[in-house]
Amino acid sequence: MFLSHTSELRTYPVVLSFVDAAVDAVHRAGHVPVDMAYFTARDGKPADYCREQVGTADVYVGIIGFRYGSPVRDLEHLSYTELEFEEATELGLERLVFLLSDDQDLGLPATAVKDVHGERQDAFRKRLHASGVTLQKVRGPDHLSLLLFQALRGTGGPAPARTPTSLDAPAWAGLKELLHGVGPGDWAEDAYRFAFGKTGEPGWVAAPFSRPVGDLYDWALDLDEREQTDDALPKVLMFTHALASGFSAGRDGESRRRGFALASWVHEVRRRLALPEPPPPPEINTFEVTMVVRLDQDPQDQDRVFAEILLRSARHAADWKRVQPPENATERLRVSVDGARELVEECLRTFTAKAEALRRRGADCGQPPKLRRIEFAVTETLLDTAFDQWLCHLGLYRPWRLGERYEVVVRCPNARELADFAHLWWTRWTWLNQTDFQHEKAVFWIGEEELGELERHLDAWEDCAHPACVAIATRDAERVWRPALHFGMPVVLWRRVGHSAPAGAAGLENLRRVKNVSELPRAVKALRKGVDPGVVLLYDDPHHPVEAALLTDSAFL
Repeated sequence: MFLSHTSELRTYPVVLSFVDAAVDAVHRAGHVPVDMAYFTARDGKPADYCREQVGTADVYVGIIGFRYGSPVRDLEHLSYTELEFEEATELGLERLVFLLSDDQDLGLPATAVKDVHGERQDAFRKRLHASGVTLQKVRGPDHLSLLLFQALRGTGGPAPARTPTSLDAPAWAGLKELLHGVGPGDWAEDAYRFAFGKTGEPGWVAAPFSRPVGDLYDWALDLDEREQTDDALPKVLMFTHALASGFSAGRDGESRRRGFALASWVHEVRRRLALPEPPPPPEINTFEVTMVVRLDQDPQDQDRVFAEILLRSARHAADWKRVQPPENATERLRVSVDGARELVEECLRTFTAKAEALRRRGADCGQPPKLRRIEFAVTETLLDTAFDQWLCHLGLYRPWRLGERYEVVVRCPNARELADFAHLWWTRWTWLNQTDFQHEKAVFWIGEEELGELERHLDAWEDCAHPACVAIATRDAERVWRPALHFGMPVVLWRRVGHSAPAGAAGLENLRRVKNVSELPRAVKALRKGVDPGVVLLYDDPHHPVEAALLTDSAFL
């Protein structure tokens, strides 16, 4: 199998490159990859040598990105990838061509997308479309590996019948009847990832970056091919268990009936195969909303802020609605910090009615809106404010604090608007996503003993994409969180001024056990509730920008 590609696709994405994913698929299909990267430079004519190597293969596999690559030394009008495609066509080889998707983030840095020969590459991609060869667009390395493996299984004769192995034949027959032809909803990917378990738990395996293709039965077959450990429940059973929960939360009767049928399938398979009970499924197919509270310090009066409150769909960042001030308002809300608390309480009072306006037409979820997180997007002078300790007087029992009921985090949009800090912020967040939020270098802890080495640490941060989270266990936290923001850290954790953990409690140190950065908001909520109410979590996801309405734009001043 001759693999044709430009050099950057062997390096990126960092965790699993496109070429590594293709090599893995070739090996799994029982073939041998041929790659020009395996051959040393020669003094002869590069074009002739390249043609010779293509001729040693039975199948040409083109992985076509956005860079044209290096022109051939003795054939300057062609790149190596284009020459390899021409030779494969001339020899009549079977050609499998995969184009990297141009409509989504693939985890490639700018250097892997921009090219001095960009016009040539655009022309080459257009030529491929017009060549008559079948092209497949790929959304990531795992997607490429799956599509290439499926294509190679059909080479050299008829494709063998698919025989799932993780469950018995009656189980697969029943599952096919329930899932064949059923398209995945927005929430199905959450069920797919649930099948891989939680980080650090027995049987955990990292989930792929991209979602499978096909209907939900195809997704189950994909899971059957994935790595399975002896001490974990079959991934297919975990997946179906989560699907049952998702469909049961559906809006219409058909969805709920499918959820009941899937739950019955799980129960019957467990009983027949003597499998243990699976863990509770995650809350999927929920209509989840985030509240964003924008507070800009009034530069003319330090006791006043400009306030704005938005509701945003947690799944679709483009769906948002301003609730304070009202959408027809013509004046800004200029209030005290306590006045901002009262505004938040009033928005919580009318939350359900306001949030329903964000529900997408045709959405399957039948449950009422759920508020899980409140984000306070503030100027740096307000970052240490105890928003999570604000009392809310709603309810029938007693007042409660925001941080007891919701994940309360802060953001600092002003810090992202300076110089090229936004670029650093995006770079770190992208790296964090590529590592599935759990790389060993994702979090850097700074204690009192590290403060003397702070400048050395800052120099190191400036030249790389990690860490993406800084946890500060010092008395003078501001001395660290300010430079952390300066270097684009999307996640910062500290204890606010004047607070310490109760005597005998580990407090902030409890969070060292959290291996997945995305789980920090939930872990901090639990810590505030029972142990350490002084913890501040800055959690700033660039994929969910803070929408700033003109009414509260402090630039008006």
